Amino acid sequence: MDEMDRKIVDALVRNGRLSHEQIAQEIHLSRPAVFERVKRLETRGVIRGYGARIQWEQVGLPLVALVWMRTNSRNCNETGRQIANLELAGGFLEELYRITGEWCMLAKYRLASPSELQLVIDQIRQTPGVDGTMTSIALSSIEDFQAAEVQPALLKRLAT
Repeated sequence: MDEMDRKIVDALVRNGRLSHEQIAQEIHLSRPAVFERVKRLETRGVIRGYGARIQWEQVGLPLVALVWMRTNSRNCNETGRQIANLELAGGFLEELYRITGEWCMLAKYRLASPSELQLVIDQIRQTPGVDGTMTSIALSSIEDFQAAEVQPALLKRLAT
């Protein structure tokens, strides 16, 4: 990645809805050049997609649950895939990580209610390879870091 690619990424991190024309004006490059660079960044997997920032309470998913899981399986990835593929009627799995320490995986769920969380926990505990769980419910968000707020750190990382 060169400096122009970094500027394009920076612009899209701040606002993923910018047109190629708007990016071109901002970074002083032609629109066709921006188009080609964005296409190349997408092909290389630097840009993996574009998304919206959602107010989850307003779409009926106010509950954030963090579920730590311990596995007894030597193949934690397979257990993780099973967890990721669980059918959820009242919410969705937002993030799933393999982690170090006492627990093997950490999942973040967005859910409609505590009863939906109970169903999720029941499904997780029935998944082959899962030995135990520990669950926390987020009461509130102290800071909701969006990409635009972490942009200086992101740009510093991209520069290295």
